[in-house]
Amino acid sequence: MKSTFKKIAITTSLCSALVLSSLSFAGNEHSNHHSNGDKSHYQNSEKKLAKLTRKLGLSESQQAEIKVLKGKEKAEAQALKPAMKAFREKVKTLMSAESFDEAAFRQLHASNQDVFASMALIKVKSKFAMKSVLTQEQLEKFNNLKHKRSRR
Repeated sequence: MKSTFKKIAITTSLCSALVLSSLSFAGNEHSNHHSNGDKSHYQNSEKKLAKLTRKLGLSESQQAEIKVLKGKEKAEAQALKPAMKAFREKVKTLMSAESFDEAAFRQLHASNQDVFASMALIKVKSKFAMKSVLTQEQLEKFNNLKHKRSRR
């Protein structure tokens, strides 16, 4: 019983940290950083694909497959965007109150667990599908790159 509660508490804490960390980077809606919106996100994903292509030696067909996979991921995530935006707005409302209502935040967070789980599932499925496009040698290089990043 204790370990189950401990696991739930750890999972909830991690999810909260992930959500709140993304909120802290969200900033003001009118900031210049996000003024380009989808254009800057598109350029960023293009840069990531170019870097993967360079580091792993991706073929043209592999690049095309990865672009298709990323497009599917974006379309699936787009369906969850309104729910995530509503969650962030409610968190902003809670944060702007005179005193912090922990129970309200816990309830809000608990009521959005299905959205968080769906978003995580979309990302994991996309990453797994991308890894299936790679050759064994490329997969080893990819894992080494990932390992190097985690040591920073």
